[in-house]
Amino acid sequence: MTKGKTRLIMACVLTLACYQSYSQAAFPTVTVNLNYPQFQRLKLDGGYVYIEDAGLRGIILYRAGENSYIAYDRACPHHPDAGCAQVQVDGSSLFMIERCCNSSFSFPDGQPSSGPAQRALVQYRVELAGAILKISDEIVN
Repeated sequence: MTKGKTRLIMACVLTLACYQSYSQAAFPTVTVNLNYPQFQRLKLDGGYVYIEDAGLRGIILYRAGENSYIAYDRACPHHPDAGCAQVQVDGSSLFMIERCCNSSFSFPDGQPSSGPAQRALVQYRVELAGAILKISDEIVN
């Protein structure tokens, strides 16, 4: 095997290892009571809240529609380990942006819509039972 092929294989292995560690953020199930005042934004389509202490860099919980909620990890898939790489909702509330690399992501699927990011935001499983949402660390995308 040539040196070039060996380097390429090592780069692929390291990239896969980094992506796997990014994709696996174990945390205890987060329970959200939609009746609590801090979650009132989630009563309307397009509403969102930040949940700290879950995921790699926190979670954006977004109401896509009645009975439809999406939980995105706030870690930027372009460089999840960078200290400044935390995704936030843009001031327009129409998309999410990560200012370190200036990548933006769409709400419906977390796919990058501009910037250098090539992968979608990690999305966690959300279950709704009445007014209670449960966010688990199970990845759904």
